[in-house]
Amino acid sequence: MNAMLPQDGSSSGMALLGRAENASMDLSQMAGALWRAKGLLTLCATVGAIAGLLWALLVSEPRYRAMAVVVLSTGADQVVSFTDFLPSLGADQSVVNTELEMLRSASLLSDLAGAEGLVDDPEFNRYLSPPSLLWQGINSVKAALLPPDPAPHPDTIARRNLNATIAGISDALIVRTVPDSLVFEVVFETGNAEKSARLANALVDHYLRRQLDAKFASTQAAAGWLTEKVAGLEIELQTAESRMSRFAAEMELISPDTVDVLTTDLKTTRDSIAALDAATVRGEARRNSAARIVELRNDEAALAAKIEDLTEDRVVLDQLQREAAASRTIYEYFLARLKETTVQQGIQTADARLMSAALVPDVPSAPRPVLMALLCATLAGFAAAALAVGWEMRTATFRTAEALERATGLPVLGQIPQIPARRRQGVLDYIRAKPASAAVEAIRNLRTSLVMSGGQKPPQVILSTSSLPSEGKTTQTLALAQTFTGLGRRVLVIEGDVRKRVFRDYFGAPDCGSLLRVLSGKQTLQGAVWHNDALGFDVLFGDDGGANAADIFSSTAFRRLIDQARADYDIVLIDTPPVLLVPDARVIGRLVDAVLYTVRWDKTREKQVQAGLRAFQTVGIPVTGLVLSQISPKGMKRYGYGKDYGTYGSSGYYAN
Repeated sequence: MNAMLPQDGSSSGMALLGRAENASMDLSQMAGALWRAKGLLTLCATVGAIAGLLWALLVSEPRYRAMAVVVLSTGADQVVSFTDFLPSLGADQSVVNTELEMLRSASLLSDLAGAEGLVDDPEFNRYLSPPSLLWQGINSVKAALLPPDPAPHPDTIARRNLNATIAGISDALIVRTVPDSLVFEVVFETGNAEKSARLANALVDHYLRRQLDAKFASTQAAAGWLTEKVAGLEIELQTAESRMSRFAAEMELISPDTVDVLTTDLKTTRDSIAALDAATVRGEARRNSAARIVELRNDEAALAAKIEDLTEDRVVLDQLQREAAASRTIYEYFLARLKETTVQQGIQTADARLMSAALVPDVPSAPRPVLMALLCATLAGFAAAALAVGWEMRTATFRTAEALERATGLPVLGQIPQIPARRRQGVLDYIRAKPASAAVEAIRNLRTSLVMSGGQKPPQVILSTSSLPSEGKTTQTLALAQTFTGLGRRVLVIEGDVRKRVFRDYFGAPDCGSLLRVLSGKQTLQGAVWHNDALGFDVLFGDDGGANAADIFSSTAFRRLIDQARADYDIVLIDTPPVLLVPDARVIGRLVDAVLYTVRWDKTREKQVQAGLRAFQTVGIPVTGLVLSQISPKGMKRYGYGKDYGTYGSSGYYAN
């Protein structure tokens, strides 16, 4: 036997069985799922495109965009520069961002709303639009369950309407900068072309007017400050000049020559005193010399005192003259700035200018039918793709032998196509009538794989089961029995499903024995079997004797039956019920040489297969291999597997 799974129930075996449960869809599988759903994708994209086009042309209200262009000025083109009091805008990014936010500011939008009467426009004030049906229903329920709210104050209503209008204007406004420039684009989008152009131009006008008002206010404030400053400086100048004039009028009229004459007289007097003192020392002085010396010394003191007084007065006068001159210079400077600022009030310009006014648009900017059709087609295509991939992941069925082997770790011994027969009796007729058909060839391939799976000792007693009913295991068992008889083998098929008992649907109701009659000793095996002359094998039918099936197959009598079948036949095939429904297959599995596990193509879920294989693993029964049954040729083509897995014809599917 080919024991592909661990028999000790180890964690490695559980991990092997659970690999597919934790695996996600890879890119190739996703691409395959999308390719298989290409018809759905095309249909959804087409429907989406048509719906988007109809919505754009018939349902959607047109929207119009108007754009005004504004350029900032850096101050280089001013006629007169007064940067000390009124600095111009710079050209750095922070200034550009500041002006950008100014155009979006709530205060500017509030001015626009008031000037244009937008508070009364339902397009901007949502409170003027009728509520939706949902809100009407909510308000009705609220009114029925809760007491009415008190009427709001008129100021509250006015503030609410203004805030809603500002929000509506902000939604309709787009302000953007042109990269690497000082240019702003002011765009308004409304449901009316003229309104869009009017509002774009009005907003720019308010923005420029605000700049002028701000500069005028700054100029006016500077002029007021300069006026006060000049008035104070004028008083200071008058005071300084008055002090100088009074001091000059009070002091003796002097000049530099007067001081020089007095200095010369002082020197002459001092020389005379020195000469008389020298004569006195020599004894040449006359009597009256002492009196003359006293007189000269008095003259010397008077001259020195007069010179000192005149010098001090001159220093004070010079200081007063310098103070008066400085006060005049400052006064004249601020007086000139005052006159310049006063002149500037008449020539002031904004820091931005209108480059181009908004024009009334001729065509709506939205909706764009072609763009809307493309967008809806794309969205519908994505939705269909997500649905297709999600459905693929949700179903998690098997369409290829590789996928089944990858998910279970077990070999796929056969791939059996659908047999074109409406009734079970017709299945055997088809097998007998068309031995060269694709279905029969696939059964022969299964037979070869099964015989070779046992190595030197091919399996003799073979169990066939599946996860759920209607997976094709019974048809497969009977067809496999027919191919073994073609090799000249003696073949016995035992109906191990004593509950459902479907063999009579294939063969009718021949007069023969049954499984329970053999087990009870009422008949021998050879006396109970029914030989099918057309197919060449013996059949042991099951019957309902009222006993528990699991007990029947666990009995010593059933073991003896299998031993006798081994002795009398070359091949014994036991068709058992689904493993997920009843434990019969696991009970019988202890007595067989090989276990074939059938998985229905694109039908049996991955978790169901994993659960069925785990049921065998938990009791230590290895599964020899898997069979992918009831493969649909059209389905394989639809899923894009036709070129990879064989040739399709009217008779079925030819496996490699």
